[in-house]
Amino acid sequence: MDHSFKIQGNVSGAIRSDDEMRSIDGNLAEKSFKTQKKILDSFLKGKGFLKYKTNSYIRLNEINVLEYFDLQKERYGSKTLTANFALMPLYVPHDFLSFDLGDRLGILICGKDIWWDYSNETIAALSFSNIIQAIEVFLLPWFNERASVNKLKQELISEEVKRKKFGGRLSNIQQLWVDSLDKSMDHSEIILKNIEVLKLPVGIR
Repeated sequence: MDHSFKIQGNVSGAIRSDDEMRSIDGNLAEKSFKTQKKILDSFLKGKGFLKYKTNSYIRLNEINVLEYFDLQKERYGSKTLTANFALMPLYVPHDFLSFDLGDRLGILICGKDIWWDYSNETIAALSFSNIIQAIEVFLLPWFNERASVNKLKQELISEEVKRKKFGGRLSNIQQLWVDSLDKSMDHSEIILKNIEVLKLPVGIR
């Protein structure tokens, strides 16, 4: 972990105790989330990302790989959230959005999942500020480092080796991805089809 980065606004795990849950004003928490998400929207827009669905963002890099980021709320109302990121090649056929390389933002930061708190205005502001800083310090460099064919190939081969140790293998999509990296082809039809199938926003190209 970058020692200049400090995790702030997080809680111990995603779930709160019953007493903690009862102390939260749900309406205020959701208002705080929406207020801070507008700041995140603006930040990511400045980095070239487009909004995709409610709480997710996408950007297409120079080698036609989709860079994906989303916020995931804890589903039972604890007013905490985590963040996910992924890469997905648009030149490999997809029937649905598949996260072919990626993880939780906390894993990238410090090797463990992090759930940030947005239960009130103050903590939501601290949490979203921390998430934005983490995107700047960890996630954008991670995306940029993998915006080349050679680096992607290394990453996928490393993933394959890791899975084989436990008797696994790459997914079908990941294997197609590896295979496509060794071929010089015109992928424009597949890319256009994926944009249509995945209902990607206007302006992604």
